[in-house]
Amino acid sequence: MKTTYQIKSSNAGFEIYNEHEKLLTTFRYDGWFSSNGKAELPDKQLFLKPKNIWASKFDIFINEIDKGDIVFNWKGQIIIRIDYDGKEKIFLLKGRGLMNHHFILENEMGIVTLAFMPRFNWTSFRYEYQVEVEPNQESPLELLISCQFAINLYMTMTTAAAV
Repeated sequence: MKTTYQIKSSNAGFEIYNEHEKLLTTFRYDGWFSSNGKAELPDKQLFLKPKNIWASKFDIFINEIDKGDIVFNWKGQIIIRIDYDGKEKIFLLKGRGLMNHHFILENEMGIVTLAFMPRFNWTSFRYEYQVEVEPNQESPLELLISCQFAINLYMTMTTAAAV
């Protein structure tokens, strides 16, 4: 059985809810035009900060220790590397579909672990995402936050390029 999460945009960032609509965490950007942000997790803090001035690389800090990074490559893919208790895991986040644009996250073996399905909420004029976790796959909050941060940045960059 698949596990699902809801991610809802807020004024200062986004919120992650479990399948029972319980708020798990809130990610907040430092400011309107900031690429920095943080989230309080049950037993730790997560910070995301740009690594370069071109906003193509970001560091993932957990309790002020560099535990990974997010890198945008020239193919339009996003590479997420996170260290879980001394074991590094690498994921690839890809945009899929023309008419039904969504994002998938693959692990090192090319197996889809997460699917981010967007829905535009016209009453709040914001995006919401339903995240489906494939059976027998892990989805720590650090990974969900990193993916949503990268998706938001990707959407911002593609919108800015179209203007």
